Amino acid sequence: MRSARNTSAPKSPRGFTLIELLVVIAIIAILIGLLLPAVQKVREAAARMKCQNNLKQIGLALHNYENVNGYFPPGYTDGNTSTTSTPDNDVGPGWGWAAYVLPYLEQGNVYNQINLNQPVGTGVNAQVSQLQLSVFLCPSDPYQQSYSIYDSSFSSPIATVASSNYVGCNGWEECFNGASGNPQAGAGADGGSGVYGSGGAGVFYRNSHTRIASVTDGMSNTIFVGERSSNHAPSTWTGAVPGGRCPAWMATQPATAPNTPPSQAPTGSNGSAYDNADYGEALVLAHCNATHLPSADFPIFDPDTFYSYHTGKGANFLFGDGSVRFLTSGINPTTYQALATVGGGEVLGDF
Repeated sequence: MRSARNTSAPKSPRGFTLIELLVVIAIIAILIGLLLPAVQKVREAAARMKCQNNLKQIGLALHNYENVNGYFPPGYTDGNTSTTSTPDNDVGPGWGWAAYVLPYLEQGNVYNQINLNQPVGTGVNAQVSQLQLSVFLCPSDPYQQSYSIYDSSFSSPIATVASSNYVGCNGWEECFNGASGNPQAGAGADGGSGVYGSGGAGVFYRNSHTRIASVTDGMSNTIFVGERSSNHAPSTWTGAVPGGRCPAWMATQPATAPNTPPSQAPTGSNGSAYDNADYGEALVLAHCNATHLPSADFPIFDPDTFYSYHTGKGANFLFGDGSVRFLTSGINPTTYQALATVGGGEVLGDF
């Protein structure tokens, strides 16, 4: 006997209702919202670590240079050899400390393209001056393209140079006053008070040849190199462009967008970013003192200070012993100023 055929059709699986779908989408959105800050935090931690590794490589290169030559490279080279002259009298060629350590950073091919007797950014050095080198770039900085340098008239560019995020420490006095390594401190000078004369100088300045024996404050107590982010002021690994100026993007509020041409720069209560520009020495050097703590001020009218894009209000610094430390804007001002000098003889606090 034939069994009865099952004529009933299989049931279709039940689909999602609109409400269920919206709930799932909402849950996914919440999870992404919770995950995104963690991803950003991990990304910034990786960027800070890469930045610190860059500075450690630079530190090794500086010591290798010193081991070969008997002194650290000059802050920048210039035909202006006066110990009392300010950078508005510089004549070039201007090549800075970072250019001189290229062979010790596995960048010998770049170094060999440079004519050190000719100015930065022009003539035979025009092309090599625009090469972007990752060892001089902090991953947290989004503005890392080559940029134009203007002269004192701010009418037209005189050179184009590669970007960098690392500048040498000039000392506690503003670079314009201390470019020769002999800070012209006085009433109203930037910093207000501190060590006077050569004891107030840093490792790097115009035509400097600082020896290890000169760092009497101790290598672990002396800042060699620190960060400068491009939203604060431009920097370059190449050198101090002769006749060039270094604008202060954060001199206006809101801050001027990096690399804005002079004709388009907005004006604030203290003038434009170009009205507050320093000379070429500020492209490769910076100072730190009690009145200019790392990543602390806005607006800030001095381009030749230390700043960074890192979270935590501070910046990475390379010390003479090769260590790299993140100094925050909460550092003791007196200690921060003392760390800038090679032979001030100051008593340091914790940092």
